[in-house]
Amino acid sequence: MNIAYIRVSHIESLNGTSLDTQEKRCKAFAELHGFKIDKVYSEIVSGGVEFRKRKIFQKVLKDIKSNGRLIVSRLDRLSRSVLQTLQLVEDFKKKHNQLCITDIGNVHTDGVSKVFITILASLAEIERTNISERIKASKEIAKQERRYLGGYSEFGYKVDKDNKLIPDDKEFLVLQSMISLRKSGLGYRKISDEIKNKYGKRIYFP
Repeated sequence: MNIAYIRVSHIESLNGTSLDTQEKRCKAFAELHGFKIDKVYSEIVSGGVEFRKRKIFQKVLKDIKSNGRLIVSRLDRLSRSVLQTLQLVEDFKKKHNQLCITDIGNVHTDGVSKVFITILASLAEIERTNISERIKASKEIAKQERRYLGGYSEFGYKVDKDNKLIPDDKEFLVLQSMISLRKSGLGYRKISDEIKNKYGKRIYFP
């Protein structure tokens, strides 16, 4: 069976990265080499997730069986790990399956492609590391600049029109009251009741 596997990450799906483009490239490759694609599997998952742990890719491995072909538009659509990629190539070789990457060819029949896949897998792994570092750096800068990162905003702050955290006067007043009540010797449950009665706001304590 000839199976095309197409993938985008969650971020890429929001940016409009096209699954259709990947599918067209896979089908064009198949037509050029004289075979047809029997099934197309698509998945929205990070390239950093091992492909054997991806729900859709597990179906691919079950369906491809022996003497089948797996077609992907680019190597990074399959994996960003050198070790995982080369292990898959070796497993396919034992089961007489073939891995076809539209921009470099069939890695099991083309000697040059075997060299390329090792190089590209290394580059893909480096890019994955760079992406992770860029995300961490962006989050750190956002924290320093008091920018809203999503989810619940920090108590005592609200999000302004520029997506920055600014002091919320009402919540700061509640916060000051809680501190004052705590200093006066009240327990957490009693403080929660006092805040609810005075400000109509429920505060939960561990």
